[in-house]
Amino acid sequence: MNSIFKTAQTITNSRAFNVFIFSLITFSAILTGLETYPAIALKYRDLIILLDRIIIACFVIEIGLKIVSFEKKPWRFFLDPWNVFDFIIVAVCLIPTVDTHFFAVLRILRVLRILRMITFLPKLRLLIGALLKSIPSMSYVILLIAILFYVYAIVGVFVFGASDPSHFGDLHHALVTLFKVLTLEGWTDIMNTHIYGPASEGHLQIISLWPFLYFASFILVGAMIIMNLFIGVIMNSMEESQQELSQELRKINYKDENNEELYIHLISKIDELRDEIQSLKKPTGKN
Repeated sequence: MNSIFKTAQTITNSRAFNVFIFSLITFSAILTGLETYPAIALKYRDLIILLDRIIIACFVIEIGLKIVSFEKKPWRFFLDPWNVFDFIIVAVCLIPTVDTHFFAVLRILRVLRILRMITFLPKLRLLIGALLKSIPSMSYVILLIAILFYVYAIVGVFVFGASDPSHFGDLHHALVTLFKVLTLEGWTDIMNTHIYGPASEGHLQIISLWPFLYFASFILVGAMIIMNLFIGVIMNSMEESQQELSQELRKINYKDENNEELYIHLISKIDELRDEIQSLKKPTGKN
């Protein structure tokens, strides 16, 4: 019985097995993309279904081997959030095809198995972990943006509501308009409707420059400053995640040579991540 556990551990920890699973995920992503072309999907329907079932079977075997590798404590597999993430995605892929809209939607969720690439790329896992870690801090930035939107929307309704009801007729129209302005797409057209009056002899007449100050200040505060706050929060969370990972590894007592080699390898990877984080922070600091 112990030989089965050891074999499962050897297989799941081998580089060849991980490369095979990653290649399978990549092929699955390509196959899902091909299904979006009706001509290909109809012509090779049987082949696509067969390949899809083979891929799902391989994923099920992979999850089974990982659970078995924990020997007599299989529940430890679910202590890792990334393992739970993989398990849920594979479970969704096993939902049978039924001619109802509910199950049809669930079957479409097979595309989620592409997200399994995250678990095989440590740097991507670090990024996702940093994003999740930054959510509490982001909430304050989002609150600041909401206050900014609300204040500028009310001012916009009072100042521009009469002349431009389609954009600033009421509060919710003003909020939508400000969101368009924040994306920097077509905001000059909205602003020009308030800066220039009707055309006179082929020339536009400037009515007031106050609309320019309104839109320019909103873009400066919203798009430039607050968006940089988002980037700063994420970068800070990435650095904290890297430091926590480094501290956890340094607490481990490595006694045999194999673990020592693994420790040195992981520490080198952490140093690489630190260099990348610092290189990403430099352009932000310049701005």
